[in-house]
Amino acid sequence: MKTTTTLWLCVLGMLSACASVSPVERAAQQEEQNRQRARLLTEELYNLRKLDRVPELFAEDYVDHSQGAPKDVVGPALVLQQAEATFETFPDLRFDILHVVADQDLVLVHWKAAGTDPLNLDDAGKPRPLALNGHSLYRMRDGKVVESWDISDRLSPLLQRGYRVVPPQP
Repeated sequence: MKTTTTLWLCVLGMLSACASVSPVERAAQQEEQNRQRARLLTEELYNLRKLDRVPELFAEDYVDHSQGAPKDVVGPALVLQQAEATFETFPDLRFDILHVVADQDLVLVHWKAAGTDPLNLDDAGKPRPLALNGHSLYRMRDGKVVESWDISDRLSPLLQRGYRVVPPQP
C-alpha cells in the first residue's frame, strides 16, 4: 500500500511539474492573447460597430497619444466619442488587418481601411471611394488597451479629394 501511494505521489509530482509554464512560455501566451485582443478590437468595434464592447476593450485610465487626440477626455468615453465621430463621417468605412505584431505588452496593428467619402462627390453626386492606411500601437494591461498611438497617412485622403502638392516657387 505504501509503495502504491508513493508511486502515485511521484506521478502527481511529475504531472504538476509538466503542467507549470515557464516565464518565456507565459510571455508568449500573453503576447498571443494581446494579438488576438487587438484583432477582436478592430473587428468588433470598427467593423461591426459594437460600441457596447468598448468598456470591455479599453481601461478606465485609457489615454490616446495620437496627434490631435483630445487631452481632456480619457477612458472608454474617449473611444466612444472618437468612434461615433468616425462612423458619422464615414458610415461604411471598413478596416482590414494586414499585420499584427506583439512585443510584451505592446501590439502593433498595420491596417488599411476603405469606404466612401461623403465630402468628395463625383459628377453624379455620389461619394467617391476612400482608402486609408496606417498603424495603431496599443499598450495592453489585463486584456484591455491602456494607451494607444495612431499613425495614418494624412496626405493620401487629401490627394484623393483632389488637393495637389505644389512645390515652392524658386
